This record gives sequence, structure tokens and C-alpha cells, in this order.
Amino acid sequence: MATAGSPRTPALVLAAGLLAWLAVAAAMWLPASPLGHDEAQYAIAAQDVLDGAPRRWDYLSAGMNAIAIPGLLAGGGELALRLLPTALGLAFVLAAARLARGAFGAAPAAWTVAVLAATFSIARRAAELLGDLPAAACLLAGTAILVTELTREPAPRWRLVLAAPCLAAALYVRYGSCLAIAAIGGAALLVGGRAALRRPWIALATIALFALLLVPHLLAARAATGSALGFLLASSDTIETPGGGHALVDYVAVNPFTYYGIVTTPVVLAGLAAIHRARDRRVLLLWSIAVGSIVALGLMPIAQSRYVCFPIALLVILGTDEIHRWSGARPPAARRVLGRCAAGVVAASWVTVVIGMYLLASSRAARTRPTLAAVAAIRADARGAPCDVIGRRTTQLQWYSGCVAILGADLEALAHRRVYLVHEPGQPHQPELGGRPGVPRAILERPDLTVLRYDLQ
Repeated sequence: MATAGSPRTPALVLAAGLLAWLAVAAAMWLPASPLGHDEAQYAIAAQDVLDGAPRRWDYLSAGMNAIAIPGLLAGGGELALRLLPTALGLAFVLAAARLARGAFGAAPAAWTVAVLAATFSIARRAAELLGDLPAAACLLAGTAILVTELTREPAPRWRLVLAAPCLAAALYVRYGSCLAIAAIGGAALLVGGRAALRRPWIALATIALFALLLVPHLLAARAATGSALGFLLASSDTIETPGGGHALVDYVAVNPFTYYGIVTTPVVLAGLAAIHRARDRRVLLLWSIAVGSIVALGLMPIAQSRYVCFPIALLVILGTDEIHRWSGARPPAARRVLGRCAAGVVAASWVTVVIGMYLLASSRAARTRPTLAAVAAIRADARGAPCDVIGRRTTQLQWYSGCVAILGADLEALAHRRVYLVHEPGQPHQPELGGRPGVPRAILERPDLTVLRYDLQ
């Protein structure tokens, strides 16, 4: 990006970018808005681990259990559950800065942090109990090591093996990281293969260590599903698929300014254009990983902005370096003007993102208000007795009520547990009120919400 030329400018930009990221994270963390569907599911799965209960969702990662358990031990509230994810979100931007600095220098690293803090689609995840940013942080750390060592003259050092635990950790946190890891491996082979052959034992040791670190995952998957790849297959099977390849169309056909951000879009485009410097192996390696990851993710059935935070971060790194090089070729006066304009636009985007975080937290609280009202009615009626609940927001109802979310119940179930049904008129995917065993008794009725308890008589 453009800078005014002062030696202190990168440090100031980096500090401002980190403060902006922390402000965005605080705007999401401090309101303690109710857990979303996936967040509640991770909390339930981690609680099962603490309780010694059987694994109920094969597609949820062991790494996310490790991230959620400290929050459960600290009380299980929204603030506690999101504290470690917030720290790991900061690790994401620091890992991106480390990669950018090692590849291109201090200025692109600083502006990378600044742009990521202005990227709403990524920054909105800065304080959520999700695996996307923690996994991306591991991927960025591993990529930083690979880029440094595979482009080093005359040959890579033994530090290359440190990439293996970083990439393995990414897979343990989010099983979908296997696609990015495949892109990283393919790019490392094509771009860095010749360098690796200069010291083949180091490359072989890296591959062997990565494979060894995956053994616990493969054994656990085989024990639970009968297949070493069972967890990965279960993860893909949970997606309702309209057909492969639709995600790629969504990633490239959306309005990029609303999907990726006003600041991020031109930087990402500059990152894609950086391929004109393909003779630079650092550029070629990062560009190949980024594009390969997006293409691999594009073959999945659905697109979500949080799935592509890793390749977008790589393109931001490439884009900031490309713009920095372009602006550096301008006269000093032009560089100063460009630097001030860039700082102003980025700072304005930070303010917009922070405001968006507050609005997002308020919107989530409003959407979840009927669910929490239903939970309060169920908890008051059940008074700690075993219970099941049928409703649209399954994981949130289960987490907040303490009941088990089910799809239906028979008379035998009614004899042993209290069964509740939550109906929100006008909302999609609502359970039917009629045609169920037992006698329905309303424990809460209002225009936007009905909660029924089904009794034997």
C-alpha cells in the first residue's frame, strides 16, 4: 500500500491495524449476544467431552472441543466461551502479518493487518466460537514457514519441519482445512520442489511428521465410523448440496464490495494481478495456494465467506505488496498523497466495520429473543427434570434449555421425559403443531411464539 515514506510508518500502520482489529473483536465480544447455531453445537459437543458422553456429531472436530472447553470450565457463558476464540482471531492477523513480513517486508505486513481489520466478512468472525479463523491462523503459520524455506538460497533448513504441526493443527481445528492443505502441498511441490530436492531428507521428514501427526485423527475416525476418512466424509455429508461447483460461481459472481469489503476488493484484485511477477517464487507460491484453495472450495456445494478467509488473506498479502511496489515507483509527493488517501479510506472502513459489529450483535439478539423466551418457559416448567425439545433452532434450544433436541417423540418417550415443542409462526422450517402423540398443553402463548408440553393424558 502507499506510504508517506517515513521509517516509522509501517509500525504506526501495524499498531493502528491491530487496535482496529481489537476494537472490532470487542464490539462483537462485549455485548455477549446469544450463541449462533454452530457456536451452540460446538459448546454442546465440548460439554459432552467433559461429561464423558458418546460423540454425537462425527463431523465436529476435536480441535474445536479443545477451544470450547476452557470457556465451559470458566462458566459456560457467552463471554467465557468466546474469549479464547477472540485470542485466536488475533493470532490470525498476527500470522498473516508474519507471513507478509517474511515474504515482502514490514510495509506490506502492516497494511495487510490494516486491510484485514477492514474486511467485514473476515473481521465479523473475530470473536465467534468457530474454527475458521483459528484454522486459518495455523494455515498461515505453516505457509509462512514453507515460503521462507522453499524460497531460501541455497536450500531449505530443518525449520521446514515446523510447517507440519501447523498444518496438522489446522486440520484438527477444522476438517475443511484439508482442501487448503492439498493446495499448499500441490503448490509446494510445483514451485518449491526443486529447492526441496537440494535437501530431500528435510522435505521427507516434514511429510513424515505431518503424516504421523494425523495418525490419532485417522484412528479415531476409523473407530467411530469404520473408515479412516470417516470424519472428513461426515463433514461433507452434512452440507445440503445443490450440485458441485455452485460455490465457485458464488465466490466470483457476487458483488465483491458487499461480500468482501470496499477496501478489500481492490486489494484482492491487485493480489490476483500479482501473477505478472510469477518469476518471484514467493509470489508464485502464495498465488498458487490462494487460487488453488478458492478453486477447491468452489467445488463444494455451498459458499460462505468464512470458508475463504485463508485464501483471501493470502491475496490481501499479495495485493498490499503489489500496491506498495506500484506506489513506491511514484514521485515522493504522489506517495504522500496516496498514503494519506489509503489511510483515510482504511480508517473509515474500520469505523464502518465496528458499527456493523454492534448492529450485527443487536440483530442476533433480536432474532434469538423468541428462542430465549421459549427456553425460559421450558426451564421454569421442567425444573431440572429430563426433557426433550422439538423446534427450529435445535442447537440453541438444547444448549440454553438443557433439554435434548429431537425431531419427534412417541408415547414411551413421554412416559420418561418431558417433551416440549417450540413453534414460531411465520418462520421457515417450523415443526407441525398437530398429529403428535400425547396431549398438548400450552406453557407459553403469544403472537410470535407458542411453546407446548406434551403429556400422556
